[in-house]
Amino acid sequence: MDTKETSPAEFATSVFSNVAANITTNALKKLAGKFGKPIFGFDEIIEDFNAKREQLILAIDKVQNDVNEAERQTEVINHDVEEWLTKAREELKDVQNLSDKIESNKRSKWLSGMSWRSSLSKEVEKKTLDISKLLETCNFSRVGQRPPLQGIEFIVPKDFMRSESSILAFSGIMEALKSDGVNMIGLHGMPGVGKTTLAEVVGKQATEQKLFDKVVIVTVSQTPNFNKIQDRIAEILHFNFKASTEKGKAEELWRRLKSEKKILIILDDVWKELELQIIGIPFGGEHEGCKILLTTRDQQVCCKMDCEEEFKLNILSEHEAWVLFKDKAGLKDDSPTLNVAKEVARECGCLPLAIVTVAKALKGESLDAWIAANKRLKSSRHLDNQHVCGGIYTCLELSYDYLDQDNIKQCFLLCALFPEDYEISIELLTICGIGQGLFNNNYFMEDLRREIHLALSKLQKSGLLLEANDKEHIKMHDVVRDFAHWITSRGENIFMVKDWLTEWPMSERFGCYTAISLWNIEINHLPNKVKFSKLKTLFLTGNNSLRVSCAFFERMTTLQVLLLQDVVLTLEALQFLTNLRTLCIINCELENISSLRNLENLEIFALLETNIYELPEELVGLHKLKSLYFSYDEGPYCYFPTNLLPRLTSLQELHMTSDNNANLLELNSLTGLTGLALKVSTNQCSQENFVFPKLQSYNIAVSEYYEGIEVLEGLSLRTLRIRDFSSSLNAFKELFCNVEKLTLSKVTMEHKNIVPNVDQCGLKELTSLELVYCENLECLFDTTREQSPTTAFSNLVKLDITFMTSLKELCHGQSSISFLKRLETLHIVDCKQLQSVFQMNWLFGKEESPTRTISSLRSLELTSLPALENIWKEPTHHVRLQSLKEVTIHGCDKLKSIFSPCLAQSLLHLETLNISECEKLKQVFAFDKEMADLEAVPLSNLRSLKLRLLPALESIWKGPAHCAIGLPCLQDFQLVNLINLSSENFLISSPSLEKLKVCNCPKLRNFTIQKEVNEQIQLEELYLSELVNSFQLRISANCNQEYIAVGSHEQVFQVHGRIKELHLEDLSEEQIIWKDVAQVVTLENLTILEVIDCKRLRYIFSPTIARSLSRLVNLEIQNCDELDQIIAEDQVCSSSDDDLQPISFPNLTIISVKYCKKLKHLFPLGSARCLPKLEELKVEGNSKLEQVFELEDEAEATTEKEIKFDQLRELSLKELPSLVDFCPRGYHFVLSALHYFSVKGCPKMTTGFFIDSKTYVHAKTEVYTLKTLVLSILRHNLQSL
Repeated sequence: MDTKETSPAEFATSVFSNVAANITTNALKKLAGKFGKPIFGFDEIIEDFNAKREQLILAIDKVQNDVNEAERQTEVINHDVEEWLTKAREELKDVQNLSDKIESNKRSKWLSGMSWRSSLSKEVEKKTLDISKLLETCNFSRVGQRPPLQGIEFIVPKDFMRSESSILAFSGIMEALKSDGVNMIGLHGMPGVGKTTLAEVVGKQATEQKLFDKVVIVTVSQTPNFNKIQDRIAEILHFNFKASTEKGKAEELWRRLKSEKKILIILDDVWKELELQIIGIPFGGEHEGCKILLTTRDQQVCCKMDCEEEFKLNILSEHEAWVLFKDKAGLKDDSPTLNVAKEVARECGCLPLAIVTVAKALKGESLDAWIAANKRLKSSRHLDNQHVCGGIYTCLELSYDYLDQDNIKQCFLLCALFPEDYEISIELLTICGIGQGLFNNNYFMEDLRREIHLALSKLQKSGLLLEANDKEHIKMHDVVRDFAHWITSRGENIFMVKDWLTEWPMSERFGCYTAISLWNIEINHLPNKVKFSKLKTLFLTGNNSLRVSCAFFERMTTLQVLLLQDVVLTLEALQFLTNLRTLCIINCELENISSLRNLENLEIFALLETNIYELPEELVGLHKLKSLYFSYDEGPYCYFPTNLLPRLTSLQELHMTSDNNANLLELNSLTGLTGLALKVSTNQCSQENFVFPKLQSYNIAVSEYYEGIEVLEGLSLRTLRIRDFSSSLNAFKELFCNVEKLTLSKVTMEHKNIVPNVDQCGLKELTSLELVYCENLECLFDTTREQSPTTAFSNLVKLDITFMTSLKELCHGQSSISFLKRLETLHIVDCKQLQSVFQMNWLFGKEESPTRTISSLRSLELTSLPALENIWKEPTHHVRLQSLKEVTIHGCDKLKSIFSPCLAQSLLHLETLNISECEKLKQVFAFDKEMADLEAVPLSNLRSLKLRLLPALESIWKGPAHCAIGLPCLQDFQLVNLINLSSENFLISSPSLEKLKVCNCPKLRNFTIQKEVNEQIQLEELYLSELVNSFQLRISANCNQEYIAVGSHEQVFQVHGRIKELHLEDLSEEQIIWKDVAQVVTLENLTILEVIDCKRLRYIFSPTIARSLSRLVNLEIQNCDELDQIIAEDQVCSSSDDDLQPISFPNLTIISVKYCKKLKHLFPLGSARCLPKLEELKVEGNSKLEQVFELEDEAEATTEKEIKFDQLRELSLKELPSLVDFCPRGYHFVLSALHYFSVKGCPKMTTGFFIDSKTYVHAKTEVYTLKTLVLSILRHNLQSL
């Protein structure tokens, strides 16, 4: 074998290579030990990382898809799922950033990047581990849960109208929900007024404000299904019943509801009293945290359910109704149907349900369709209106069907015989209802009257009738009236009701009608012998020229009720009406009254304001006559034939409301007389031995000059009014025992008290007492006399006492617990000797705490009582004033304090407090505890606090309070001429304050209104007058000042944007009203600015502020001696400037500038063009005023320029000795609307005024030599304007 020889050089090279290889291998092993896997397993690490990244992307997509599906099923996503997704997406962002980092470094050489690879490998390995952990937790069994049902009701309905009534009811309900001790709240109103909608809004608001842990709303309906109600509550609570019976469910639901600490249950559409325990609702003492809000059509339901708070929801105002209708009908301002739509909206009568239903039904319809619908609505063609009004009528029909008596239904239909929007006399309804035979199982008029009044009350409470302006009338909503006509059109009792009849409906077949009501007939004759075979009720009102013939009534043999007004007829025409029970003749011209004798079934006869002044003898032949009404105002009096009254043997009621010659002694011969409405003179009552008989109802006015009694005023209250009476009151002794409303005016009293001397029984049924100038009366009740009743004045609700010169006290001696216990309103005026009002001496020695005394008092007025030393005589620790809402005290000079600590703490519902001109009053409220420590916070409902001319007042509230006095509802706060009111820091918390007036309070230094950080400033009206230089007014939130008024020499205050009215007077040191700091001063809402007697004020507005006054309406400046500019000139630009617009006052209507001695002009001319609404301009007594409108740049006046004042009605320039120009030379002012013009004391003025052919006034400034002649001609011509 051949062996190749190796040279030494080769050998050396070989040895070196082997050694190098060994060295390298060992070095790499050492490096691998040092850096680990990253160097030799880097690609595997990256590969693993990328795989995990793809898994994470897929996992995120899967979980997100599951979330999307859950949300489509209205599930609430679990918190851990949302957290995982958030974390996973953040990780994926980090992973992507790391991937980008790897890719950007891939091209680097492996050895030179060995250290980088080691670092990156560790980062990738850590991120891969994080992804692995996320992937381990991504397998969710379900990603969401169905939420506990709150009910779809809590979405604010689209049809919700924020009306004045709904806002008032909503605020009251929310306040009641927050109040302790109020568990049952009632909301009632007529059908369709929006009760359910408002309840839903309340529920939503209560949920959002987190007032309750749970809010539940369920519909009860007319026929409640307790099982369904239980199931609905359980469904919302996410609760499953184990029991199947109603009773078992009630027990389970009871326990479940008690487990909720605070819960609100809204029971919607409640028709009758509910037994809550049958449903399983714990309430009151069983669960103090459970509050119930119920809605109902019937106010009686609120009473039966013992609601602590009741709220009535009324219909909309006309403006609110139109806004809602326009919105729901999709109408625009340029819609061709707009005018007819307004008429249709009026037919809906401001009822929300009707508005929404009709508007939606007609939305998008043509003009012809709108016109047709309008005609149908106005003519009450109900069967043609089903597509428009069907839903409304169905709603109302439920209420109608629920009326439990046919008599009440007939009473309801009777109201529909009157015109739209008519205030229906309850007395007229009563006599017509009796004539129709309502409640005919009663014989006595008093019982019939009571039944009909109860029926009307029931209809009002059920929402089918409305209150009118007084208690003697009621109203029926137009939509409800149309519904009533719809009801009669389907049944046996068919009605015809027409207004402003211009021709007789000859096409009508009258045989089907049971009631016809024709109002304001404008034809002169009615047809003869029309067949009215079923007619029972007929109302005819004409125009004083309508003549009714005898033949018209010939075929009305079934007629029971006849109302005639403003017609001409002979009573011979009524001879055929042998079944007539009620005949009411008002303001008619009558002939041949002797025919009355044929009306043998007549029970009620009213002869009112006709040409008949003497009662006919034929009345004696009406053997069934129970009630007689007679009045006549044309002659001296109504004449009663002698001995007529005693022969009316069936008479139960007599209504004589005019002056008359009746012999009152004859009244005592009417043994069946129970009701009397009578106007008599003092002489008639002064007959010897005459005493009024006992009566069940009466309305008696005794006076020579008394205003008397209204025709058909009625007998709803037993009323006795005596005026200018100096005889004995013995004639009225039988009336005092049950009188409800008593007025004694200028009555000479025989005794010093009313009880027991005038009435020994104590006037225990009296609810209203008015005393005016009754000489000798010293007290109402004298308990020191023998046989003094313990129940005197126990039911008195209203007490008015005026000009009682001898009155010293209300009760002399120790008063009883029941004395004035129901009193709600007390007004005492000008009683010079009265020393105290309420005496609490009956409390001495008593262990019990009878806190009911005067606890019902709601309104208190004490005026001009110079001897009054205290209102409530001590002790007062058992007295509570929790019902008191209004207090007015004026001219009580000896009064030193008003509310003791016990009384002050009970003022939970006080809303208005006005105190003025009480010379010695030192404090108003006294508190012996911090208000925050009291169980119920007093003054929390106070809305208006006005204190004026109280020279001794040192403090409003006195006590330990160091924090802000909480007045959360205070809107109007006025402190005027309180020269001793002092406070280092007057601090109140009044977030609702809208008006603040502080005038002449020299010792008041700091006035701070606290508010929460997130609360809006409400202040809109601010009056400041006669304040010391150091006075400071602040509105602050946690010491962060947002608004400040400072009485310094430099500025008055910074302002916020809500201010609407600003009145500054007698701020003698102020030179600048406000700081002009960008984004601080905002006056965009200012409408009225008055600056008076600010002697050192240099200017009113800076240009910046002036440009923000877009809503300013009224500007008054007076007696500002140093004022030389209204708008500061240093920054003003003219209308020719390109950068800034001229100062504009687009809504300024009235400008009055008087007695500002240094003022040389009012406004720059550029602003004159920007006063489009100016109506009044009054400039007077400004001695240096040279120009009204100043021309900034003389170059502008090269050509004549016209400026119009199209709205200026009054221009007055007086006592302006330096005035040269009204308008600058070269300018022509056109005053097209000027009605009043006056120039006096302006000797230098060169502006001429003249009138053109159109009677427009023009003003130009030139050199007039006949200036005086021009002005005199103008004054002469202006008289014709």
